[in-house]
Amino acid sequence: MLSSLSTRKRTFRRRILASFLCLSAGISLVYFWSDLCLWRTEANLKQRKNVAAEKWLKRSRWFNRGLDPRTCLLQLRVARRSGDFREVERLLNQAVKVGVPRKELERERWLAMAQTNQFEAMQSRWNDLLKDARDDEPEIARAHYTWAMIYHNHELAKWTLELWHQDYPNDPEPLILTGRYYQSMTSWESSEKAYRAALAVAPENADCQLLLAKVLQIRLKTDEAISLFQKYLRQHPNDATALQGLAESLATHGEVDKAIQMFQEGLRSHPEDLMLLKSCGELMLSSGDAAGAAVVLEKAYRMVPEHANLANSLARAWKASGRLAEAEPLFAFVAESQPKLIEMGAMEKQLRDQPNNLELRMKIAEIVARFVSRRDAIRWCENLLLIAPKYKPAHEELVKLYQSLGEDKLAMRHANGFEQDAKP
Repeated sequence: MLSSLSTRKRTFRRRILASFLCLSAGISLVYFWSDLCLWRTEANLKQRKNVAAEKWLKRSRWFNRGLDPRTCLLQLRVARRSGDFREVERLLNQAVKVGVPRKELERERWLAMAQTNQFEAMQSRWNDLLKDARDDEPEIARAHYTWAMIYHNHELAKWTLELWHQDYPNDPEPLILTGRYYQSMTSWESSEKAYRAALAVAPENADCQLLLAKVLQIRLKTDEAISLFQKYLRQHPNDATALQGLAESLATHGEVDKAIQMFQEGLRSHPEDLMLLKSCGELMLSSGDAAGAAVVLEKAYRMVPEHANLANSLARAWKASGRLAEAEPLFAFVAESQPKLIEMGAMEKQLRDQPNNLELRMKIAEIVARFVSRRDAIRWCENLLLIAPKYKPAHEELVKLYQSLGEDKLAMRHANGFEQDAKP
């Protein structure tokens, strides 16, 4: 009897002790929970596991601890990494109030400017960011590469990509951008090599498969290009770029009828795709179907009447189908475009030595708008504004271009921009 009572007392004491330990552990967990989650957030950010970092940051708020400098800074970093720059702007203002260290706050501000291409406002800070890249090197390198290309500093752009790849050898992005870089230089062999290196790192990267296929098509490695286009289309059966590439490759391979059929199938899904229309019409023209080509090319021409090469194809189709009177004005327009396009090529070479020549950039944009593509001209003007945001001629040209495309809201934004800049 006494033994049984003693056993019950010991069991009771053990249960009390266990309950006390569980309670203590629970209290400790609640007390230290936020710190644990913030530590995991920091660790995941360093490993560039941004989604996991965001989840741990949300968990840190479970017990509704007030916003402190550490939490605010991590919220800011997570928002910037995820590309939520409205939230970044809000948190930058909040960070001042909660006491985030000024040095860290300034760094986040510069990084946000770099990532949103606000280069004029922060370009004097590149050295600071490059010297203190931490785990933000890919974001810094991507922005630095963009900045260098806009300024036509090709050697600096190439160096940036090489350094990025050296530090992140398992990241396909610097290799893909290297491929694009060489593509812009029309160095197709080097571009192919870069894309192959990217696929060696990330074999299932579909975007890289498509980029490599296009380069192989240009380099007349037709069999491999066809295989890659087909592989890509199995995953993205309706992609217009891949459909165009495969059809063109089939035509090069001698399968013209099959290529035209593929173009027509693609146009049923993408009836307004300019490049599909242009390529299909030109292939029909070269295969002897001038009347059918004229129908397709005329639809494309109505979309981009400033496109001199397209105008030339349509004029040839009209002439071949007996519509010479309609073709003559287009041939005259093409003849007018030729010296201007040659002049533009010389200007682009000159721009490599004079990247800050804003007037030269505007002359190129005006020729592009008149004889190539208003959309391409818009890109020229927008890139110019990354260098000189208050340059009035670029804003004025964008107003005209957007109005001509029926995009009045965007036209108004630029009209308001240069009108405000003109105020004293």
